[in-house]
Amino acid sequence: MNWSKPFGIKNWAAWSPAIKTHEEWLAWSQNPFPPIGSESPKVEGMQSINRRRLRRLGSMALEATYRLPETSAPIVFCSKYGESDRCYELLKDLTETGAISPQSFSLSVHNAIPSLYTIDRKINPNVIAISSDAEVLSALLEAQGLFASGEEMVRIIVAEDSVPEIYKQYCDFVGESYAYALDLVSEGDIFIGFSNNQDGDQIAQNLSINLNVLRFLLGAEKDYAEKVNGVFWQLRRG
Repeated sequence: MNWSKPFGIKNWAAWSPAIKTHEEWLAWSQNPFPPIGSESPKVEGMQSINRRRLRRLGSMALEATYRLPETSAPIVFCSKYGESDRCYELLKDLTETGAISPQSFSLSVHNAIPSLYTIDRKINPNVIAISSDAEVLSALLEAQGLFASGEEMVRIIVAEDSVPEIYKQYCDFVGESYAYALDLVSEGDIFIGFSNNQDGDQIAQNLSINLNVLRFLLGAEKDYAEKVNGVFWQLRRG
């Protein structure tokens, strides 16, 4: 197992249609369930000229982010499926008409959501966008590289929303709708490790990796393990 240096969580915030407050998320971490629903947050901290460009995934992601203190720390945005509804509409328009909306296309790229945040905040941090089967585990690993480069804090933004019906047969945990933001710091008692030499089968879970990792980070468990595409991942406390 290859282990990182220890890190910690300085700030966190989360939002879903079913779970909104800190207290509700802490209670959820003790008795987790898939967060679903159709409500969209208001993102009141964002200027309306920028807020109206968001769809629900972006609204959830930035609702969580705006609940954290303002910072110019590097941002790692992590979403396995991204704004799949917008992308599907673009592909459909391209197929039917041969043309797509330039504005909608510009907002469909994977780093559009964190970029809108930096534009609205008038900041210029390093922004990295990740889509990975390992989900937020890849973002945590990316943060280790930023710490090794001298950064003291990294902001991770995680968001997923339900996908269009046509995609559901190809996706896991398609009903989950949520977002959370974490301010990671380079000192703490949490370690992340990975190895491709561990025996065992894929670990069956009732929640997505993103939510299982959040549950671990909000709770007091000592270990969390996941196997993704032959790679064994582990989070450890202490």
